[in-house]
Amino acid sequence: MPPRPSRTDARVDLVLAAVCAGVSLACMVLPSAMRDNAASALRTTVVAPLASLQARSEQARRVFLTRDALVRVADSVTLRSQRLTGVESENERLRRLLGLGAALKWGFVPAEVLQGRGLGDDFTVTLSAGRDAGVEMLSPVVAPEGLVGMVERVDKSFSLAILWPHPEFRVSAMAADESAYGIVSSHTSTGAGRYLLELRSVPLRTPLKAGAVIVSSGLGGVFPRGIPVGTVVSEMRTPEGITRSYLLRPMVKLSDIASVMVLRSERVKEGVGAVWQLGVPADSATKGVIAAADSLAKAAARPDTGRRP
Repeated sequence: MPPRPSRTDARVDLVLAAVCAGVSLACMVLPSAMRDNAASALRTTVVAPLASLQARSEQARRVFLTRDALVRVADSVTLRSQRLTGVESENERLRRLLGLGAALKWGFVPAEVLQGRGLGDDFTVTLSAGRDAGVEMLSPVVAPEGLVGMVERVDKSFSLAILWPHPEFRVSAMAADESAYGIVSSHTSTGAGRYLLELRSVPLRTPLKAGAVIVSSGLGGVFPRGIPVGTVVSEMRTPEGITRSYLLRPMVKLSDIASVMVLRSERVKEGVGAVWQLGVPADSATKGVIAAADSLAKAAARPDTGRRP
């Protein structure tokens, strides 16, 4: 393999080095005025492109470093906004839960849905309240939006509850205007359809329109009358032909189940009255709780609070 030719001749490099050395020596012996003129000429001819290149490189370096800092700031702002959105959503849900508690007033046990599902079932959850708090088997589990499920097993400090998509979930239900009655159960489907409900055994003479609200009827004694269950999506085709069946969109989303209320047996017997009226009472009760808390805070801040006149 023949050797690669050199990029430049060595003699040319020696000549250029000698010329640069000669020019340097000449500049050193020249008078001050002539040296300044020579330096100015070199700066405007030879050094100017190199200085411009260095300035551009420095600007590019600063832009690159500034971009990294801006990206970090943007990422931090995005992360904080996401956290703030989550905190606001959680606060709003807690406010609504307080409103539900104020509307119920008595006969309920607050509980947290612990992380993780019950063993062997995707739609069984563990609640942070048990027998010591007054929770019993078959106690209804509710949220500000409506019915969540039912307590299946009770321990001393914890309890297991089935959610509305559970295959064994059943509730006697009716239309909010009491025009039709039926039985609500989980929808036997795969994919996204498993997160819907079915209203079965509705008489043929009472058709329901899409968007109609379905609530618990109170029949059977397990669930009190008037708890929202879902809204009608469409009518289902069934082979029986003697009754109607409807597909329901549940009131409570599984992703929103974090804090719940367990109704005690005495409250089930007494009923819940008009606690749920298309979501209005819970919001109104929330405002009442906040107003009462503000009044207590103002009273506690007064220096003469608790003193007799």
